[in-house]
Amino acid sequence: MMFDFVFDFFSMVFVYIEAIIFYIIIVSIIINAIKRNNNHRYFKNNIVSSEKNINENSKKVIYKDVNKKELERFNINDINVLKDYYYDIFVRFEEAYNNLDYNVMRSLSTKELYQNYYTGISLDLKVGNKRIIKDIKRENVIIYEIDSTISKQVSICMIEISYKNYMVNKKGDTISGDSINEIKEKFQVTFRKEFNKQDIIKCPNCGASVIGSKCEYCRTLVKSEEFRISDIKRIIE
Repeated sequence: MMFDFVFDFFSMVFVYIEAIIFYIIIVSIIINAIKRNNNHRYFKNNIVSSEKNINENSKKVIYKDVNKKELERFNINDINVLKDYYYDIFVRFEEAYNNLDYNVMRSLSTKELYQNYYTGISLDLKVGNKRIIKDIKRENVIIYEIDSTISKQVSICMIEISYKNYMVNKKGDTISGDSINEIKEKFQVTFRKEFNKQDIIKCPNCGASVIGSKCEYCRTLVKSEEFRISDIKRIIE
C-alpha cells in the first residue's frame, strides 16, 4: 500500500514536470518566433533605409550659377569677372602649396585653413615626400551660393580642373597619383571676406565711414580686403 502511494506521488510529480517542461518549450518557441519576426523587420527596414540613403547620396548634384539679383549683393554685374578672380586665387593657392610657399598660402587663405594645410605639409616633409601638380587647366567654375552682410561676404563655388597630381619620394619616384595622365577633379571652394572694425575706411565720394565694399549712404564702391579661401573639399560623384 505504501509502495503504491509513493509510486502514485512520483508519477504525479513526473507528470507535473513534463507539463512544466512542455509549457517552457512552447513559451520558448513563441518568444523565438517573435524575436525572429522583429529581427527580420529590423533588418528589412534598415536595408530599405540604407538603399534609400545610397540612392539619395548617389544623385548627381546639378550646380547652377546665382542669378543677377543675388549677384547684386556683391555689387558686380559681370559674374565672369568674379569667376576669373576666384579661379585665380584657387590656382595660386594650389601652386603655392605645391611649391611650399608659406607666405603666399597665408595671404590667400584664412588662418584656420592655412594651419590645416601647413600641418599636412609638415607631415609630408618629415618623410621627404613632395606633392607635384602641373598642367592645370580650367574646366568649369560655377558660383552657386553667395552671402553678404555688413561684416562678411561669402561665396561657395564649384571649381573643376584637369591636371596632373601625384606624390614623389626623395628619389623622385612616383609613390601615388599619376605623373603621365591628366585627371579631372571638382572642388567645393569657399571664399570669405571679413570686415572688422579696423577695416573702417572713408568713402572717397561722401566721406562717410564704410565697413565693407560699398558706402551705405551714396552707394559708392570702395576698395576693401581681398577674399581668402576658407575651405576646400573634393567633390566625389
